[in-house]
Amino acid sequence: MAGSALDTDEYEEWMLESILLYKDLHVFELQDPSKVIEWIGEKSVCVAGYDHTKRNEILQLLVPQKLHAKEKQGLCPERDFKVEHGGFSEQPVYSLKHIPETSLLLTSGLAASPLQVWHVAAENKDVIKPISTIETDEGKETWTKIATTASASPSVLHGSQVNCVHLTEIESTKRVYSLGLSSSDAVSTLTFLDCNTFLLCCLNGRQCIADVRQPRTAGECSAAPASSANGQWCAAVKPGKQEASSTIASLSSEGHVTLTDMRDLRAPLKCAMCCFSDHKPSGHFLCVSWAPALEDCLSISGFDGTVQIYDTQCWDGTLKEKEPLFTHKGHSVAGVCEDGSIPRITTHVWHPWKQRTVLSAATDGSLHVWDWTDSHTQNEYIP
Repeated sequence: MAGSALDTDEYEEWMLESILLYKDLHVFELQDPSKVIEWIGEKSVCVAGYDHTKRNEILQLLVPQKLHAKEKQGLCPERDFKVEHGGFSEQPVYSLKHIPETSLLLTSGLAASPLQVWHVAAENKDVIKPISTIETDEGKETWTKIATTASASPSVLHGSQVNCVHLTEIESTKRVYSLGLSSSDAVSTLTFLDCNTFLLCCLNGRQCIADVRQPRTAGECSAAPASSANGQWCAAVKPGKQEASSTIASLSSEGHVTLTDMRDLRAPLKCAMCCFSDHKPSGHFLCVSWAPALEDCLSISGFDGTVQIYDTQCWDGTLKEKEPLFTHKGHSVAGVCEDGSIPRITTHVWHPWKQRTVLSAATDGSLHVWDWTDSHTQNEYIP
């Protein structure tokens, strides 16, 4: 493989290490790279291409049987993803969300382009077809971010900058809520905390919490973190039953992570500096995510060809470099892009209930599913 970024010795070393590093490891190849992996229930995920020069596939994939079996399995006949439904988008897909308890998907692409509403056909068909669009306001710095939640009337929260964040009913396309702030700061993250309240994080690190029952009334806003002079930020909310006291993890493109109690956005609880080989990531791929079934663990990607897992229990209030609990580097050592460059992680998501199972995608079209082993608690592992 002359001229490629693949190092044969490094690959062989990683393969040998994998016997101890992983409980399970599956490597798949998509037709095109995807920067979205969206769970549809517990058995399927959606992926989609983001190439702005051509039509892009949207696929709903049934995950291998071993990944959705509730009980310990022996040999499983199905070890690959299976295409359940598919469709084509004329736009690149930068964001994709499923409307809970429905067969509807929402996608956003190029800045200022409308949101696309899709319908996933019944089981006897295999088509994901577009059924309507939702207009968005013009954004100059980034594409429209979207968030969905279960509600009596399916709606989508959307916006590319603070002064154009709205909640729109999908069926009527009526805007039923506007955030009401005049700032033109670009939005990096929109996520619901419950069916009524949501967190907004700006690219510059500013954050606010708002309630859709109170139109044009914003919640408390935090100032941009002091360390974010040149960086871009994104955020994730720790899942749990106590939404009123959830912890927010904020990640900057400079490798800084801050943990904040949502009841007081102005006073971070903990912070850390992550260890990545490349501290000039594309904000397009920056990703932080809390483990839904593993206490105090979060994952980070977008800096290079790895996904890193961190245990935040040992963090404090000082910005010191922390070693990851685990690093998945399979994309960077087992793959190569068409131009010979090392693949970069485009996105990753945790399994909804398997403690240490993660899905990750990269710029070479690779899709990995890996169940990592924590060497410190190997004897306590619960599959």
